[in-house]
Amino acid sequence: MSEISWALTVPQPAAWAIAHGHQDVYDRSYSTERRGLLAICAGESTDEVLLRRTAELTGLPQEEVIAACTGRNEIVAVARLVDVCDGRSCTCGPWAGRRFVHWRLADTVLLPDPVPAPRALGIWRMQPVLAGEVEEQWRAASGAGRSRAVGGRRDSAALRDELLPLPSTAEGYRRVLLLGTTGAGKTTAVRQLLGTDPATERFPSTSAAKTTVADTEIIMSGGGRYHAAVTFAGRDEIAGHLRDNVWETAKAVFERRPPDVVQDKLLDHVSQRFRFSHVLGRAAPPGPAGPDDDVDEFEDEADGDEAPGVRAADPATTELVRSAVQAVRAVVAGELAGLSVRRAPGDDDRTDEEIVEDELENRVRRSAVCERIVETLLAEIAARFDLLEAGDLHRDGDGWPVSWTWDSGDRAEFLRVVTRFSSNRAALFGRLLTPLVDGIRVRGPFRPLWAEREARLVLIDGEGLGHIPGSVAAVSTRLRRRLDEVDAIVLVDNAQQPMQAAPVAVMRTAAATGNGEKLHFLFTHFDLVTGDNLHTVADRKRHVLASAENVLNEIREELGIAERVLRRRLDEARHFVGGIERALAPDRADPRPKAAARTMRELNALLDALTADPVPVETGPSRPVYRTADLTEAVAEAARGFHGQWRATLGLAHDPRVPKRHWASVKALTRRLAEGHTDEYQDLRPAASLRTMLEDAVYRMLQRPVRWTGPEPDAEDQEVVVGDVSGALTRRLIGLVDRLVTEEPRPIWKRAYEEHGKGSTVRRAHLVLDGIYAEAVPFPTNRTAYENSFSDAVAAAFKEAAAELDLALE
Repeated sequence: MSEISWALTVPQPAAWAIAHGHQDVYDRSYSTERRGLLAICAGESTDEVLLRRTAELTGLPQEEVIAACTGRNEIVAVARLVDVCDGRSCTCGPWAGRRFVHWRLADTVLLPDPVPAPRALGIWRMQPVLAGEVEEQWRAASGAGRSRAVGGRRDSAALRDELLPLPSTAEGYRRVLLLGTTGAGKTTAVRQLLGTDPATERFPSTSAAKTTVADTEIIMSGGGRYHAAVTFAGRDEIAGHLRDNVWETAKAVFERRPPDVVQDKLLDHVSQRFRFSHVLGRAAPPGPAGPDDDVDEFEDEADGDEAPGVRAADPATTELVRSAVQAVRAVVAGELAGLSVRRAPGDDDRTDEEIVEDELENRVRRSAVCERIVETLLAEIAARFDLLEAGDLHRDGDGWPVSWTWDSGDRAEFLRVVTRFSSNRAALFGRLLTPLVDGIRVRGPFRPLWAEREARLVLIDGEGLGHIPGSVAAVSTRLRRRLDEVDAIVLVDNAQQPMQAAPVAVMRTAAATGNGEKLHFLFTHFDLVTGDNLHTVADRKRHVLASAENVLNEIREELGIAERVLRRRLDEARHFVGGIERALAPDRADPRPKAAARTMRELNALLDALTADPVPVETGPSRPVYRTADLTEAVAEAARGFHGQWRATLGLAHDPRVPKRHWASVKALTRRLAEGHTDEYQDLRPAASLRTMLEDAVYRMLQRPVRWTGPEPDAEDQEVVVGDVSGALTRRLIGLVDRLVTEEPRPIWKRAYEEHGKGSTVRRAHLVLDGIYAEAVPFPTNRTAYENSFSDAVAAAFKEAAAELDLALE
């Protein structure tokens, strides 16, 4: 189905004025509940009243307007109908007439070649062929989907594979994914495994500050030159984050926040992932400098010649930010002057202020001021790429950077240049490109001084677990795919506070998807584990591992044999290190020599485990037999849990275990899903939550076969068989769930986002629950068997897995 199905016929010169961006309101005598994209069709007639008004508002002579209005009975543009106003006490602008209903339009795109259309009046549905022609031109003209096709995340890994391929297992390499909570020392561990100096090389970057979601893939080659391939987020995605910033700035104005807070919102994204001040430099604080503006004595040391003046505010950025903030203040003041709330008791559970905030966001985001600020910031960001001194920068057809490659034989120079794409040091603000990067791959002869052997590894260091508060209920789709792709998973955990919710979520998912045997545990900050009753190293290790007992007991209750898999990995693949923020070497003096020597032994043991050839586990010939009805019941169980969780999340039911989420968070989720750059907002992850419930339910079912084709295997063999079956099935479910919950319902996610005004919270919730979730995953009832397209798709995936592993399903 085309994304643009409906058209609106308007007389000339309104069609011309709308298509060319002059007119953003069209007067009608009636209202409509419809919102979203409309094809703008030029009618047969010319309206003389509109002609005079168009000439007046555009400043053009009537003759020029008439000469420009050549189109008749043809689709000339596509615009988004974002609001309908009844005309009473509104501020819809000069194109809005009194005593009319105002249809407010935004995001207008002029079609390169008008598409002939039938004679029709008012609003009408286009035939599929016509709708397809219009959508094809609209996409080409607007760049819709461009970031996903060229510079977006989905293709960036493939692009890096073209520019700098990852070595294969056949070449003797093992791919290792490092995961850990913020502050656990994950990236510090990567530095140790690479042997980069924490004082002079600082690669990869470590900091409490959060930057973009970008995987860093480092190939530890045995020799040769250093190579880098970097890919960037698409222009549309960056523009979306900048629009978020403009709204957050306006929201801070609306909430009467201090001037410095208002100003900071414009460059630094609310998620703290996209800090555009790293790219453009800091703006000078509004008003006179205070004591808090002094450089902190704990700030990083400057990097030699790069230090002078880099911490000073950038004058151009300061002027740009102050001008933009002033414009945002004016927009907020203008919109609030005409906003009022008229409501009946019980028509919305939000406060009047929240309803105003909701409407204000819609108006700010679609305002011309917002677009001008975004375009200005995009131009300034793109200009920063011109400062690159080395390497080859590749751009798309519109000039937006897509990738960068470089190689060098000089390690120091190589790391200095690559730092621009990976660092977040304040000393380099204004020259960094880190927030724009969506993936960086490096290859070179890295080897730590303490290493007793060469290790052919590909280290994959991504965003820390828990960078988003509460983001631990379900492992993200992006990370879930990674678990299947890698050979080993190193879970870096803080020995002072081990087994928090985020690493436990990874442990559960790894076990339930057949990836449990890949786990290795690296407990950091072990030197800081102290206590009156902890006299020996063995005492401290037992103290750390004791935290796992409650976790493992809970996992046994919920996932059965997963507990045995995880307990065995904790027994066989655990390592305790401390002081890894310092450079370690056998011949280097250390303030705690025994602890340093012990850490180097542990790190060498970890390298040995990561590089060891996998030992295939032979199981007997007996195979489990499963019943289709049991699989169907597991799918129904997952569907029931999914609907229950989201009914409570959306405020349509009460569940003490699931808090209702704020309407603004749900609205933000629908926007993210509508835009298509991600499938989550903070810890709201529809696809991930369904996938996790499905994985868990199926894993429990797999432990209860109807029978075995031969003698029942022992417990260890059953673990292996169940893990193999689970892995073969669940990797097929990732794409299925993504398609049903994220991709196919994209137009409905857009409709849900476009809901606004009184009652929009409930309407949006029902659109999500009934229009998306119930269609993709029907709610199970007790009256009939759970037979539908969703259960059929899971059953088909199971049959594929069964055929792959020579299993029986009856």
